[in-house]
Amino acid sequence: MVILAHSFDFVKGFRERIRFIFPLTPPPRQAYTVLTGGAFYMEAQFTAAVVGGDARLAYAAQTFIRAGWSVKQYRVPAVPGVEAGEQADSMEEALLGASVVLGPAPFRAPDGPLAEELGEHIRQGQTLIAGGLPQALKARCAALGVPAHDLLEREDYSVLGAIATAEGAIAEAVMRNGGTVHLSDCLILGYGRCARPLAKKLMGFGARVIVAVRRWEVACAAIADGCEVLDFTMLPRHIFRFAYIFNTVPAVVLGEELLCCVTPEATIIDIAAAPGGLDYKLAEALGLNATLCPGLPGKYSPRAAGESVAQTARIILEEQEGAAWGWNKCAPESD
Repeated sequence: MVILAHSFDFVKGFRERIRFIFPLTPPPRQAYTVLTGGAFYMEAQFTAAVVGGDARLAYAAQTFIRAGWSVKQYRVPAVPGVEAGEQADSMEEALLGASVVLGPAPFRAPDGPLAEELGEHIRQGQTLIAGGLPQALKARCAALGVPAHDLLEREDYSVLGAIATAEGAIAEAVMRNGGTVHLSDCLILGYGRCARPLAKKLMGFGARVIVAVRRWEVACAAIADGCEVLDFTMLPRHIFRFAYIFNTVPAVVLGEELLCCVTPEATIIDIAAAPGGLDYKLAEALGLNATLCPGLPGKYSPRAAGESVAQTARIILEEQEGAAWGWNKCAPESD
């Protein structure tokens, strides 16, 4: 019993120290938020319009609100338990008075009504931040002199997104296969930004990971990370072995020659950009379990993905203002 009491005292003290480092209530006149990777204070506060998107933008809006920003939302889905800003009835109302406009990451329909509305109502003096910006919207912003920042073109945002994509890809694979990745032979096609965290996480689950690449320097990077490697030219002789196949190459690499050698029990998870990296009509005709999986961060990790959007938006604004960014800078000491 004495040990148990001491345990409770330790946990209570630990929680108090955590509350000191990451307070649950923002200090007066200080904007505070907790984001992926740490906590930071934001000296500048903005009026933001958060428009469209999925649950990721709901969490991004919550992050802004907790940082002390004034937020209006338009066509952002409600998520239970997530703080929301003022709900606007139109794009015009949402953008009125906003200094920052946060759009979907990415735009699902580049030529859809949301992009058209945004282009119609955005005004000079505002900053647009979104992912996969449609060309027409970019041109409209350029004509107005509105800074338009594409999240998908930023390395920092893409690296954070790759983590959630990797975890989502494994979740999809296990769900669709019915087995486990532990002690399974897993093939990853390509070894870029998304493939690297995917390989590390699969190995963490006890999988045997083989990476198919074309360039020797990429093979060396995979070997350094603890993976086995195959040249793409060797795949026809080996692809039948794999229970899980993950494609990250944004080109059709799984054509007739390779798909005909894949075992029917295998699960193929395609996380490359649409239209994906395999012949889906042939895969269906062969009875293969193949799935194109866009938007995995929004599906499996909307909170983390939304916080990454907000964090990257903050850094963009500080870069735009010429400020030192400092994602983990400390709060100013209280008097």
